[in-house]
Amino acid sequence: MKLKQIPEDFIVKEIANVSFSTGKHAYCLLRKKEWNTMDAVREIANALKIDYRKASYAGIKDKKAVTEQHVSFEGVSKEQIEKVKIKDIELVFLGCSNERMNNELLVGNGFKITLRGLEKEIRIEPKLIPNYFDEQRFGTNARNHNAGKAIVKREFAKACELMDIRIENEPIASLMKKRDLLVLCFNAYQSYLFNCALAEYVKKHASNAVEVKYNAGIMVFGDFSNVKNIALPLVHFDTEYENDEIKHIYEKVLHDEEIRLSDFLIRQLPNLIQSSPSRMAFVAVKDFSIGTLEEDELNIGKKKQVISFSLPKGSYGTVVVKALEIQ
Repeated sequence: MKLKQIPEDFIVKEIANVSFSTGKHAYCLLRKKEWNTMDAVREIANALKIDYRKASYAGIKDKKAVTEQHVSFEGVSKEQIEKVKIKDIELVFLGCSNERMNNELLVGNGFKITLRGLEKEIRIEPKLIPNYFDEQRFGTNARNHNAGKAIVKREFAKACELMDIRIENEPIASLMKKRDLLVLCFNAYQSYLFNCALAEYVKKHASNAVEVKYNAGIMVFGDFSNVKNIALPLVHFDTEYENDEIKHIYEKVLHDEEIRLSDFLIRQLPNLIQSSPSRMAFVAVKDFSIGTLEEDELNIGKKKQVISFSLPKGSYGTVVVKALEIQ
């Protein structure tokens, strides 16, 4: 099975609950391909001649994909937005609001994915998947979470190297100038630890467990129809565990990483002091449909098939594909 041979093979449309009236935040649909969200929004902010911090979005969408998401820009008019012309980026003005775009307004994402290089027809309809973070979260060569680990271990020069940040004077000062990237890498490490804990939970409870490699480690899939769906924390210095089982799983993960919860309190980097969110172990796959098996024009002699579905916010369509691959 081949995924994302061309951007059009992976189409993602954000589902958000946004209402418009009047206000200083102008909302747009950002349609893009071959751009990651951060770089696209930064380029748009430059074109609008505004500070990047006046732009807001709720999630980071894939680069090698065709994606659509909501973005707000503070203090910008419809006319200014309509003048922005950037290759492979389209902005559609939606309206204005007093509230900037944020994660609370995000409902989920709809996916339309072309699976290529198939030998046989896909017939399985997944109802539930483990709620892993996937490779996009961890970046090229899994640099993001490794940089996050270096931050937690106070190896600031190493973190700068992994994040491609030029050190000026002190590493800590250089990191603080790249707040968005700093938070992204810190969160990527939390996500990596969550994945490790979830893999242990699935391995312990699911039948017919199967390990699948990804760029940051191992995911475990299996038959978890009778496994209890619980919330797992994204660990921080003040994390409280839901039960002893989850506590013991995380204690093992942190021991293997040579990390303690107290390490997550980094007083030199106050921007990283945030709430301790949780994430469900499993999520439902809704509105799943499978297209007919067709000839694959990019892989002669093979077949292709289109699947579509929706997931809650923060869940990864590529994990659905991984679940299909092992069936």
